Amino acid sequence: MTPQQKHQQLFDTLEILPQITKGNSIIISNVPAIIERKVATMRSNKSRYEEVSHRFVNPGLKWWLVALIHEMECTQNFNCYLGNGQPINKKTTIVPAGRGPFATFADGAVDALKLQRADQITDWSLGNVLYFLEGYNGYGYSKYHNINSPYLWSGSNHYASGKYVSDGKYDPDAVSSQIGIALLMKSLLQNA
Repeated sequence: MTPQQKHQQLFDTLEILPQITKGNSIIISNVPAIIERKVATMRSNKSRYEEVSHRFVNPGLKWWLVALIHEMECTQNFNCYLGNGQPINKKTTIVPAGRGPFATFADGAVDALKLQRADQITDWSLGNVLYFLEGYNGYGYSKYHNINSPYLWSGSNHYASGKYVSDGKYDPDAVSSQIGIALLMKSLLQNA
């Protein structure tokens, strides 16, 4: 099975959990309501995401991919760099370091997407897009720890624990406090 097929299979069997927990502690309650709110904000900013995606004539980057990455990297803050969430008006200091400053969110987003080769995506199958998104955050979870990436699956039946708590530092007991991008994608694409 290819990584893309595995991601498609995970997406097809995705169940959104009511909350994200660590032991007896609730990290995020009412995951479905938070997803709904985040997706509504993405849709309300569709024209801003299209401004970025339309800069890529071929192969036609999708606005929703920009929106999803924006949520994961910047919590939809348009003053942040799409590559790592740092301020767009300063040179980045974390991976990818040395980018910027940028005059606008769109300028920084175009830079980040080109850096990750998002502008070269031609296969828009969900499995391939999810595989690309895992790589956007890094393949360390599957490659070194044999777990599904929380960047994609946190808040679902496909993730329980294990997280990079900083660049290169993995904690098997840490639990992501971020809702996974696959959960957001499922909701966003249902009525896109």
